[in-house]
Amino acid sequence: MSTAIAAILAVAVAVLAGLLLPPLLRRRRRRLAFSQALPEPMRAAIARNVPISRALPPDLARRLEGLVIAFLAEKQFVGCNGLAITDEIRATIAAQACLLLLGRPGLYDELQSILVYPGTFWVEDEVHDDDGLVTQRRRELSGEAWDSHRIILSWEDIAETARRPADGYNVVLHEFAHYLDAEGRGLAPRAAEASRESPSSGRARAIDAWHKDLVAEYAALCDTVDRGEPTFLDPYAAEDEIEFFAVASEEFIECPTELRTAHSRLYALMRKFYGIDPAAWMEGR
Repeated sequence: MSTAIAAILAVAVAVLAGLLLPPLLRRRRRRLAFSQALPEPMRAAIARNVPISRALPPDLARRLEGLVIAFLAEKQFVGCNGLAITDEIRATIAAQACLLLLGRPGLYDELQSILVYPGTFWVEDEVHDDDGLVTQRRRELSGEAWDSHRIILSWEDIAETARRPADGYNVVLHEFAHYLDAEGRGLAPRAAEASRESPSSGRARAIDAWHKDLVAEYAALCDTVDRGEPTFLDPYAAEDEIEFFAVASEEFIECPTELRTAHSRLYALMRKFYGIDPAAWMEGR
């Protein structure tokens, strides 16, 4: 074998190893996480700050714990503006984020870090209108899915959620729902996972139907807001389809029975996407 061919083969092997090894190691690390136990202080913090975790069936409670252990092993937490990251902060955020994954594959695979501020933070960006005019703006936020690698959160808002559970507001659920949206590059492609029980020949129809129904629910909310009538969902959900999905995800976990009563079709769509039925947990509890 010539030196040139050997070099080409070596490069090919290295590239192949680079593509295959990380996912294999990640799967192995995650399997190991499900065989470990969460430290008792973290388990107590989750029970205290994530009340719905106490309503989980035993199998899902164990899955949540395994997801949290794997999440904490893979993601870096960074304290901002002097905030010291504690095990309570890490466990609380991880548990809330992993609630959205109890019936789904993956573990926010591209996410690398969670930046946590003591309270709300300021973000500067640009707004482009239809005429091409660019306006600088400065916004005060409690959370933002910055990109596929970082999520920014306010601990003050997260702690307030723990003090006032089941009010439909949860910045962690909201921002991690945005992450799932970005991860799937839009709502319609992700419906394929939500409809994975469908035969492959009917997958495209299932995707289209799921997305069409979601858009119909969004349009109905917009009509209600435009008429000035009260809404169960925060009117902010009428901002666009992306915010609608994120707000609906908050309500799906925070107030599942109320969402099912107020918007049964929307609840069914969320249940299909996330693969879980939180209202049933609450009734079983």
